[in-house]
Amino acid sequence: MKIVAHIPGKEILERNLKRIERAAANGFGVELQLTADVLENVPLKFFAKVKEILKEKPVTFHAPFLDLNPGAVDSYVREATIKRYREMKPIEEILNPEGIVFHSGFHPRKILPIYDRWFRNCVDTFQQIADLFKNTKIAIENVFDETPEHLIKLISAIDRENAGICLDIGHWKIFSSLPLSEWIESCKDKLFEFHIHDNDGKNDLHIAAGEGTIDFSDLIKLLNSKKNISQILTMEAKTEEDQLKSYNFILSNLQGVKNGNTTLSS
Repeated sequence: MKIVAHIPGKEILERNLKRIERAAANGFGVELQLTADVLENVPLKFFAKVKEILKEKPVTFHAPFLDLNPGAVDSYVREATIKRYREMKPIEEILNPEGIVFHSGFHPRKILPIYDRWFRNCVDTFQQIADLFKNTKIAIENVFDETPEHLIKLISAIDRENAGICLDIGHWKIFSSLPLSEWIESCKDKLFEFHIHDNDGKNDLHIAAGEGTIDFSDLIKLLNSKKNISQILTMEAKTEEDQLKSYNFILSNLQGVKNGNTTLSS
Protein backbone atom coordinates (compact mmCIF):
# COMPACT_ATOMS: atom_id res chain seq x y z
CA MET A 1 0.00 0.00 0.00
CA LYS A 2 1.50 3.30 -1.10
CA ILE A 3 0.75 6.27 1.12
CA VAL A 4 1.55 9.88 0.29
CA ALA A 5 0.98 13.07 2.28
CA HIS A 6 -0.22 16.21 0.54
CA ILE A 7 2.34 19.04 0.62
CA PRO A 8 0.65 22.43 0.05
CA GLY A 9 2.02 24.71 -2.65
CA LYS A 10 2.69 27.37 -0.01
CA GLU A 11 5.30 25.14 1.65
CA ILE A 12 6.97 24.47 -1.69
CA LEU A 13 6.86 28.12 -2.72
CA GLU A 14 8.69 29.00 0.50
CA ARG A 15 11.25 26.30 -0.36
CA ASN A 16 10.51 24.71 3.00
CA LEU A 17 11.74 21.12 3.06
CA LYS A 18 10.86 20.50 6.72
CA ARG A 19 7.35 19.17 6.09
CA ILE A 20 8.66 16.87 3.37
CA GLU A 21 11.42 15.66 5.70
CA ARG A 22 8.89 14.93 8.45
CA ALA A 23 6.62 13.09 6.01
CA ALA A 24 9.53 10.92 4.87
CA ALA A 25 10.60 10.29 8.47
CA ASN A 26 7.07 9.09 9.23
CA GLY A 27 7.17 6.69 6.29
CA PHE A 28 5.11 8.72 3.83
CA GLY A 29 5.78 9.63 0.27
CA VAL A 30 4.43 13.02 -0.81
CA GLU A 31 1.94 14.63 -3.17
CA LEU A 32 3.42 17.94 -4.29
CA GLN A 33 0.92 20.68 -5.07
CA LEU A 34 2.40 22.34 -8.14
CA THR A 35 0.57 25.65 -8.24
CA ALA A 36 1.22 28.29 -10.89
CA ASP A 37 3.32 30.21 -8.36
CA VAL A 38 5.41 27.12 -7.69
CA LEU A 39 5.98 26.47 -11.39
CA GLU A 40 7.01 30.07 -11.98
CA ASN A 41 9.23 30.62 -8.96
CA VAL A 42 10.70 27.43 -7.51
CA PRO A 43 13.99 26.31 -9.10
CA LEU A 44 14.54 22.75 -10.25
CA LYS A 45 17.32 22.29 -7.70
CA PHE A 46 14.64 22.34 -4.97
CA PHE A 47 13.02 19.26 -6.51
CA ALA A 48 16.41 17.56 -6.75
CA LYS A 49 16.65 18.02 -2.97
CA VAL A 50 13.17 16.52 -2.58
CA LYS A 51 14.36 13.47 -4.51
CA GLU A 52 17.31 13.08 -2.12
CA ILE A 53 15.01 13.25 0.90
CA LEU A 54 12.43 10.79 -0.40
CA LYS A 55 14.88 8.23 -1.76
CA GLU A 56 12.61 5.37 -2.89
CA LYS A 57 9.40 6.66 -1.32
CA PRO A 58 6.53 7.39 -3.74
CA VAL A 59 5.82 10.85 -5.07
CA THR A 60 2.82 12.24 -6.92
CA PHE A 61 1.93 15.70 -8.22
CA HIS A 62 -1.26 17.72 -7.98
CA ALA A 63 -1.43 19.78 -11.16
CA PRO A 64 -2.40 23.46 -11.04
CA PHE A 65 -6.10 24.17 -11.48
CA LEU A 66 -6.96 27.74 -10.46
CA ASP A 67 -8.11 29.78 -13.51
CA LEU A 68 -7.45 26.79 -15.80
CA ASN A 69 -9.95 24.93 -17.96
CA PRO A 70 -8.76 21.98 -20.09
CA GLY A 71 -12.03 21.98 -22.03
CA ALA A 72 -12.30 25.74 -22.51
CA VAL A 73 -14.11 26.86 -25.65
CA ASP A 74 -11.94 29.99 -25.61
CA SER A 75 -8.79 28.81 -27.39
CA TYR A 76 -6.59 31.26 -25.50
CA VAL A 77 -7.70 29.82 -22.15
CA ARG A 78 -7.16 26.24 -23.28
CA GLU A 79 -3.73 27.06 -24.71
CA ALA A 80 -2.75 28.66 -21.40
CA THR A 81 -4.00 25.58 -19.56
CA ILE A 82 -1.95 23.19 -21.69
CA LYS A 83 1.11 25.43 -21.40
CA ARG A 84 0.82 25.44 -17.61
CA TYR A 85 0.48 21.64 -17.52
CA ARG A 86 3.54 21.27 -19.74
CA GLU A 87 5.60 23.29 -17.27
CA MET A 88 5.52 20.28 -14.93
CA LYS A 89 7.59 18.20 -17.37
CA PRO A 90 11.08 19.19 -16.09
CA ILE A 91 9.99 18.37 -12.53
CA GLU A 92 8.55 15.06 -13.68
CA GLU A 93 11.90 14.19 -15.25
CA ILE A 94 13.63 14.77 -11.91
CA LEU A 95 11.18 13.00 -9.58
CA ASN A 96 9.58 10.33 -11.80
CA PRO A 97 6.19 10.59 -10.06
CA GLU A 98 3.83 7.66 -9.98
CA GLY A 99 0.91 9.89 -10.86
CA ILE A 100 -0.31 13.41 -11.54
CA VAL A 101 -3.78 14.48 -10.41
CA PHE A 102 -5.76 16.92 -12.56
CA HIS A 103 -9.10 18.70 -12.29
CA SER A 104 -11.20 18.44 -15.44
CA GLY A 105 -12.98 21.75 -14.87
CA PHE A 106 -16.34 20.00 -15.12
CA HIS A 107 -19.25 21.66 -13.35
CA PRO A 108 -22.66 20.21 -14.26
CA ARG A 109 -24.49 23.52 -14.01
CA LYS A 110 -21.93 25.61 -15.87
CA ILE A 111 -20.76 23.19 -18.57
CA LEU A 112 -24.02 21.61 -19.72
CA PRO A 113 -24.99 24.36 -22.22
CA ILE A 114 -21.68 23.85 -24.06
CA TYR A 115 -21.00 20.27 -22.96
CA ASP A 116 -20.30 18.62 -26.33
CA ARG A 117 -17.76 21.22 -27.42
CA TRP A 118 -16.21 21.42 -23.96
CA PHE A 119 -15.95 17.63 -23.80
CA ARG A 120 -14.16 17.34 -27.16
CA ASN A 121 -11.67 19.98 -26.10
CA CYS A 122 -11.11 18.32 -22.72
CA VAL A 123 -10.44 14.96 -24.36
CA ASP A 124 -7.93 16.52 -26.75
CA THR A 125 -6.14 18.34 -23.92
CA PHE A 126 -5.74 15.23 -21.80
CA GLN A 127 -4.69 13.10 -24.76
CA GLN A 128 -1.84 15.57 -25.30
CA ILE A 129 -0.96 15.49 -21.61
CA ALA A 130 -1.17 11.70 -21.31
CA ASP A 131 1.18 11.42 -24.29
CA LEU A 132 3.57 14.00 -22.86
CA PHE A 133 3.71 12.25 -19.47
CA LYS A 134 3.57 8.80 -21.03
CA ASN A 135 5.48 7.07 -18.22
CA THR A 136 3.30 8.58 -15.49
CA LYS A 137 -0.31 7.87 -14.55
CA ILE A 138 -2.69 10.74 -15.23
CA ALA A 139 -5.56 10.74 -12.71
CA ILE A 140 -8.54 13.05 -13.20
CA GLU A 141 -10.26 13.94 -9.94
CA ASN A 142 -13.94 14.25 -9.14
CA VAL A 143 -14.75 17.72 -7.83
CA PHE A 144 -18.35 18.87 -8.51
CA ASP A 145 -19.33 15.54 -10.07
CA GLU A 146 -22.69 14.24 -8.85
CA THR A 147 -22.17 10.84 -10.49
CA PRO A 148 -19.14 8.97 -11.87
CA GLU A 149 -20.66 8.95 -15.37
CA HIS A 150 -18.80 11.99 -16.70
CA LEU A 151 -15.38 10.83 -15.46
CA ILE A 152 -15.85 7.34 -16.87
CA LYS A 153 -16.93 8.77 -20.23
CA LEU A 154 -13.98 11.16 -20.25
CA ILE A 155 -11.38 8.50 -19.44
CA SER A 156 -12.85 6.18 -22.06
CA ALA A 157 -12.67 8.91 -24.71
CA ILE A 158 -9.10 9.88 -23.78
CA ASP A 159 -8.27 6.23 -24.47
CA ARG A 160 -4.78 6.15 -23.02
CA GLU A 161 -3.43 3.36 -20.84
CA ASN A 162 -2.00 5.85 -18.35
CA ALA A 163 -5.24 7.87 -17.97
CA GLY A 164 -7.48 7.10 -15.01
CA ILE A 165 -9.41 8.47 -12.05
CA CYS A 166 -8.59 9.93 -8.65
CA LEU A 167 -11.57 9.43 -6.34
CA ASP A 168 -11.67 12.26 -3.81
CA ILE A 169 -13.71 10.97 -0.87
CA GLY A 170 -14.37 14.43 0.54
CA HIS A 171 -15.72 15.79 -2.75
CA TRP A 172 -17.87 12.69 -3.18
CA LYS A 173 -19.50 13.32 0.20
CA ILE A 174 -20.38 16.94 -0.59
CA PHE A 175 -21.54 16.70 -4.20
CA SER A 176 -22.87 13.18 -4.78
CA SER A 177 -25.89 11.38 -3.35
CA LEU A 178 -24.79 8.02 -4.74
CA PRO A 179 -23.26 5.43 -2.40
CA LEU A 180 -19.47 5.37 -2.31
CA SER A 181 -19.64 1.69 -3.21
CA GLU A 182 -21.30 2.61 -6.52
CA TRP A 183 -18.50 5.05 -7.33
CA ILE A 184 -15.83 2.50 -6.49
CA GLU A 185 -17.52 -0.24 -8.50
CA SER A 186 -18.09 2.03 -11.52
CA CYS A 187 -14.55 3.41 -11.58
CA LYS A 188 -12.62 0.35 -10.40
CA ASP A 189 -10.95 -0.59 -13.68
CA LYS A 190 -9.42 2.87 -13.97
CA LEU A 191 -9.18 3.84 -10.31
CA PHE A 192 -5.59 5.00 -9.76
CA GLU A 193 -5.75 7.02 -6.55
CA PHE A 194 -7.83 8.05 -3.54
CA HIS A 195 -7.78 11.43 -1.80
CA ILE A 196 -8.50 10.80 1.87
CA HIS A 197 -10.02 13.54 4.05
CA ASP A 198 -13.26 14.22 5.93
CA ASN A 199 -15.86 16.99 6.23
CA ASP A 200 -19.30 17.92 7.58
CA GLY A 201 -21.10 16.94 4.38
CA LYS A 202 -21.46 20.55 3.30
CA ASN A 203 -18.04 22.21 3.34
CA ASP A 204 -14.72 21.02 1.90
CA LEU A 205 -12.98 21.11 5.29
CA HIS A 206 -10.13 18.66 4.64
CA ILE A 207 -10.09 17.42 8.24
CA ALA A 208 -8.87 14.05 9.52
CA ALA A 209 -10.63 10.90 8.34
CA GLY A 210 -12.93 9.70 11.11
CA GLU A 211 -13.54 13.17 12.53
CA GLY A 212 -16.33 14.23 10.17
CA THR A 213 -19.50 12.73 8.72
CA ILE A 214 -18.03 10.41 6.08
CA ASP A 215 -18.60 6.66 6.32
CA PHE A 216 -15.38 5.11 5.03
CA SER A 217 -16.63 1.51 5.30
CA ASP A 218 -16.91 0.99 1.52
CA LEU A 219 -13.31 2.13 1.05
CA ILE A 220 -12.16 -0.06 3.94
CA LYS A 221 -14.02 -3.00 2.39
CA LEU A 222 -12.16 -2.48 -0.89
CA LEU A 223 -8.80 -2.23 0.85
CA ASN A 224 -9.49 -5.33 2.94
CA SER A 225 -10.51 -7.31 -0.15
CA LYS A 226 -7.06 -7.11 -1.71
CA LYS A 227 -3.69 -8.50 -0.73
CA ASN A 228 -1.95 -5.96 -2.94
CA ILE A 229 -3.52 -2.52 -3.01
CA SER A 230 -2.58 -0.88 -6.30
CA GLN A 231 -4.18 2.51 -5.68
CA ILE A 232 -2.22 5.32 -4.07
CA LEU A 233 -3.80 6.66 -0.90
CA THR A 234 -3.20 10.38 -0.49
CA MET A 235 -3.69 11.84 2.97
CA GLU A 236 -5.14 15.20 1.94
CA ALA A 237 -6.16 16.72 5.26
CA LYS A 238 -4.85 20.27 5.67
CA THR A 239 -2.56 19.75 8.66
CA GLU A 240 0.22 17.26 9.27
CA GLU A 241 -1.49 16.16 12.49
CA ASP A 242 -4.73 15.40 10.64
CA GLN A 243 -2.85 13.56 7.90
CA LEU A 244 -1.36 11.28 10.55
CA LYS A 245 -4.77 10.82 12.16
CA SER A 246 -6.24 9.93 8.76
CA TYR A 247 -3.55 7.37 8.14
CA ASN A 248 -3.92 5.76 11.55
CA PHE A 249 -7.71 5.72 11.13
CA ILE A 250 -7.42 3.86 7.83
CA LEU A 251 -4.74 1.50 9.14
CA SER A 252 -6.71 0.68 12.30
CA ASN A 253 -9.59 -0.58 10.16
CA LEU A 254 -7.55 -2.84 7.89
CA GLN A 255 -7.45 -6.55 8.54
CA GLY A 256 -4.02 -8.12 8.44
CA VAL A 257 -2.57 -5.46 6.15
CA LYS A 258 0.85 -4.17 7.04
CA ASN A 259 1.86 -0.66 6.16
CA GLY A 260 4.12 -0.58 3.14
CA ASN A 261 5.98 2.32 4.73
CA THR A 262 6.33 2.32 8.54
CA THR A 263 4.07 2.45 11.58
CA LEU A 264 3.14 6.08 12.06
CA SER A 265 2.52 8.13 15.17
CA SER A 266 1.95 11.82 15.73
